[in-house]
Amino acid sequence: MSAISPTSAALIEERVSWLDVEMEAAFASASPDLDLYQWSRYHLGWLSEGLETLSPVDRRKHGGKRLRGVLTLLACEALGGSGINAAPGGAAVELIHNFSLVHDDVEDNDQERRHRPTVWKLWGVPHAINVGSNMQSMVNVAALRLAKRYPADTVVSALGVLTDGIVRMTEGQFLDMAGEDAAEISRERYFRMTGGKTAALTEVALRLGALLGCDDEARIEAMARFGRDFGLAFQCRDDFLGIWGDPALTGKPAGNDLIQGKRSLPVVEAMAAAPAGTEAGGRLRAVLEARDVAASLLEMEALGTLEAVRVQVEHYTHSALNALHQALNGAAGNPASGVAIRQIAEYALGREH
Repeated sequence: MSAISPTSAALIEERVSWLDVEMEAAFASASPDLDLYQWSRYHLGWLSEGLETLSPVDRRKHGGKRLRGVLTLLACEALGGSGINAAPGGAAVELIHNFSLVHDDVEDNDQERRHRPTVWKLWGVPHAINVGSNMQSMVNVAALRLAKRYPADTVVSALGVLTDGIVRMTEGQFLDMAGEDAAEISRERYFRMTGGKTAALTEVALRLGALLGCDDEARIEAMARFGRDFGLAFQCRDDFLGIWGDPALTGKPAGNDLIQGKRSLPVVEAMAAAPAGTEAGGRLRAVLEARDVAASLLEMEALGTLEAVRVQVEHYTHSALNALHQALNGAAGNPASGVAIRQIAEYALGREH
């Protein structure tokens, strides 16, 4: 059973529409005659491959979940603010996520995104790089629209949060690419990478929403911790599924991360359990280098890797939900928005009930 109640689902859908209005407003403020912006609209799920307007149903199908932007608005409301006033900030968060996806598709040579050809596949790599870079500039365009609804010092703080997120996210992406097929990778380096690539933006989303919703520093920091640990728990769980997930559910071959040579958490834990220079370590590294999925799985399971990864997932899941409780406990905002945040987290982390 889905952990998202009908009430929360309705809240989410309404806030997705607020985000889209604000992202469209950012694009509309620029040159209207350039295909550059049409290609961005295509990536965001608003247009077809022929650049024709899609139906609302197809927009939602191809536009992604808008998870991070929605969390920004819900956090604002849960702590006493107005979600619709915070919508430019949520739109900025979504634009960060999406410009990174356009660039990721180029870097990973991915030909499909959300069951459609990627921007680079349709219009070429040089244009895709420029689409992503232009979308990054739209982050500030969107965020500056907060100035119509918030004082200048709040807007400056918001821009600082967003900029820090971009820096940490791109650092994490660098570490991820630099670590592919690495002979050794420590837990410290892994969590530095995922803390940037994945958790930085979820932390930004929740910190920004809290900042726009209240001036209680303790609640803001607790909400930011929730965002960070939620992102880490999600990545740990995703790494688990990347090796042991059911292909019928994940849509990827069994052991997909091993096939790609990714140094995901299971590999990190296996390397820690079987250090280089040991007999077990030698076997492990040989089968990983050969991309031998079956043999790699046998070695990793013998080392207790599956349970070690589960422990990390549980650790960050509990830490995230505890931080969320601290942020929301006694808050004067909208309780329904707080419930929706928790349900989103539980659903994303496989805690449906």
